[in-house]
Amino acid sequence: MANAAFSPKNFKAYIAAESTHGTVPTLTGSNICKALDVDSVSFPSLNVTQVMDKRSSASKVFSTTEFFQDNKSRTTEVSLSGTLHKDTGHIALLQNIMFSSADPLAIGYNWTGASGLYGTTTTALSTFTLVLASPDTTDGYNIVMGGCMCTNFSISADMGTDGGVYKWSATISSGRVPSLNNTDALSIAAYSGSPITLATASVKKFYSLSPIMANFGLTIDSPAVYSGIASTGYEAFTRGAETSVTANASMKLDSVTRVLPDNFDTQSTHDAADAFTITQTAAADFSIAMASGYLTEVSYNEGDMMMIDASLKGVTIGSGSLLTIDCA
Repeated sequence: MANAAFSPKNFKAYIAAESTHGTVPTLTGSNICKALDVDSVSFPSLNVTQVMDKRSSASKVFSTTEFFQDNKSRTTEVSLSGTLHKDTGHIALLQNIMFSSADPLAIGYNWTGASGLYGTTTTALSTFTLVLASPDTTDGYNIVMGGCMCTNFSISADMGTDGGVYKWSATISSGRVPSLNNTDALSIAAYSGSPITLATASVKKFYSLSPIMANFGLTIDSPAVYSGIASTGYEAFTRGAETSVTANASMKLDSVTRVLPDNFDTQSTHDAADAFTITQTAAADFSIAMASGYLTEVSYNEGDMMMIDASLKGVTIGSGSLLTIDCA
């Protein structure tokens, strides 16, 4: 008899590598499910296509012959967030969206991203499987999404929240039909590593300035595009027309940052050195480097202390990298 009552926080999130694009691996293998540190799990909208329109007939009521439902031509998305750790699972999400295994991870000036066909041997880093695991499979099922791509990934920290611990958020998308009734006894590798904080950053730069920084955020946005259709969902995947990188920070208004409003107001060119740089004392703890960028917003923040809030968009200059993140 089913009797459990679950909280959304009872569900866990894991990712697993795929050897074939869109084919869920055996989830009971040796530590194949890499745990993600999530605040809570959000659940996908099923987004099935339904047609229940009344068609021309003698009857004026809806008939079973007029019903149509399809679960193939849809995208399934999940948003997750939590505390960032330097371990296999969290790094794998970054590797997927940056399509890089370099040290440091890099989006080069001529970067094109991953593309391929579902059902073919996987290109490393292209797709993965996401598992939203039920607390038990007597009263609930695991939700399993194969053929996933990370389409948005953010790193942020705020000295006023949890002591400046690095947080992450991600949107994960799949063009395959998910499994909504999985009962596998998952083989799990727990996340590892201590949280990283803004307090241990040895270098903090914004638009080549060295401000007193209260918080920051970095976002990579790389939409997924799907095409073709088969019984298992879409047949092909690629990245959208643009992968963008944006950064923002809230900084103390002083002799260092007072130039930013005028810089933005009269901007005619991009910053070409240390547009956004956060270097950790241990460089491999997600040190971030964006060399060039345009200011997209600057505003005065009238808090308990006068601050400047600013945002920028990364730009390439025909060589080098748009973004590097050191996590190895």
